[in-house]
Amino acid sequence: MRAALDLAFEGGIQHATVERISTVSGVAKSTIYRRWPNAAAIVMDAFFEEVGPTIAYDVRLPIDENFCHSAGALVVALKGPRGQLLRELLGAAQADPDLREAFVERWIMPRRRMGREAIEGAIARGELLPEIDPELTLDLIYGAVYYHLTVSFSEIDESFIDKLVEEVLSPYLKARA
Repeated sequence: MRAALDLAFEGGIQHATVERISTVSGVAKSTIYRRWPNAAAIVMDAFFEEVGPTIAYDVRLPIDENFCHSAGALVVALKGPRGQLLRELLGAAQADPDLREAFVERWIMPRRRMGREAIEGAIARGELLPEIDPELTLDLIYGAVYYHLTVSFSEIDESFIDKLVEEVLSPYLKARA
């Protein structure tokens, strides 16, 4: 998978063909096709494997700091070539229903599950009011982040993340002792 990612970083997702991945990695094309339907799927899996572990939630933190940490880590992970590759993967997923489904199942849904669990944990610990809508909260925070990373091409800094999380969570945060 490293070969696929390196090729995509080198020349974009269209540069990472199964033929090139096979040549660079030394893995037979038939072996590659047994696991992935196309080169974009390989690049996507390699991308998720590299970036995914860096943006986990830290349940030891208060919920607002937890979201600042996670969203901030996402921004850092997707700057530069990684952000460009994410935009290319999202574009490819619009034209390829299988890639779109894989993107949602392997990237979006696991992160939403972790986010819901973080919110539910914060409610159980008394940090958040139970009236908060976990799905809407995730949409508001991460929708804004993904918008900036994929559409607006504007830089996001730590102060933006802090303000975003504060605006979304403050109506539901209980006072800290």
